[in-house]
Amino acid sequence: MKIINSFRNLRSRSIVRKIWPNLTASTTVRLPINVRGWKYITVGNDCYFGPGCRIEAWDSYGTESFSPTIMFGARTRVAGNLHIGAINSVVIGEDVLIGRDVFITDHAHGNSSIEQQTIAPNDRPLFSKGAVYVGDKVWICERAIILPGVHIGSGSIIGAGAVVTHDVPEGCVVGGNPARIVKHIVPPEQ
Repeated sequence: MKIINSFRNLRSRSIVRKIWPNLTASTTVRLPINVRGWKYITVGNDCYFGPGCRIEAWDSYGTESFSPTIMFGARTRVAGNLHIGAINSVVIGEDVLIGRDVFITDHAHGNSSIEQQTIAPNDRPLFSKGAVYVGDKVWICERAIILPGVHIGSGSIIGAGAVVTHDVPEGCVVGGNPARIVKHIVPPEQ
């Protein structure tokens, strides 16, 4: 069984390296994975991506052009089925743990104006309210959603199923829809 798993890992790595050549050798990616705009995506050392991830850096949509950036800090761990979409910037810090089925985006289809309601959502221009930043040592639990313009402070915990619409200070636990602070994590006395 170890030989079969080793063969699968080597095969997976060679396939992934062809579609995402700027990955470090210490990063592990489990298939299947869907990467769009890999040249706009930076991954630090020793990261892990579970199966089913969809990571999209959109440099164009319809007639629009963008300069997207997606960055993963070193030692980030993704359980699987992560969906990130960027036309602006999504930055994930170091030592971040991301549960399954998490969605992070810096944009939406349109800006919710009355004029755009007459246009089919898929035909509306993409609109970003701002970059997304996730600090170091953040734990994002399963099925959380992080929306455009949100900054999450280092050491915070995003509860399962939370919908994060506003900034989260450093060292907080948030949960709910919309996410609210449920606890301030007090650093240990030095």
